[in-house]
Amino acid sequence: MKRNSLPDPTSRSEVLRARRKYTEQVVFAVIFTVVELWAIVAVVVLLDDHGVLAVAVSIVLSAALIALWDIWRTLLMFGRALRAWLPETLPAAEEEVEPDRSPSSLLRL
Repeated sequence: MKRNSLPDPTSRSEVLRARRKYTEQVVFAVIFTVVELWAIVAVVVLLDDHGVLAVAVSIVLSAALIALWDIWRTLLMFGRALRAWLPETLPAAEEEVEPDRSPSSLLRL
C-alpha cells in the first residue's frame, strides 16, 4: 500500500498540484468511459452468436460496467475530500501562513 499525504492547504504549489492531478484523473476517466461505452455498443451490435459465447460476452460487459462505476465513484469520493480539505482561494504567500489543521494522509490502494 502506498500512503499519500494530503496537500498542505497553505502551500500554493501543493494546492495547484493536487487540483491539477485531480483534473488529469477526471480527463482520463472521461476518455476511458467514452472508449468503454463505444466498445460495449460495438460488441452488442456486431455480436451475432448464441450459447456459451453470448454468456461469456455478457459477463465481460457487466465487468466493464462495474469498472466504470467504480472509477467514477472513486473520483467523486476523492473530489469531495479534496474540496473539503483545500481552501476556496489560493494562498498568497508560501511560508508566512501558519497551518491551522493537523496533517493527515489518504490511504491509496
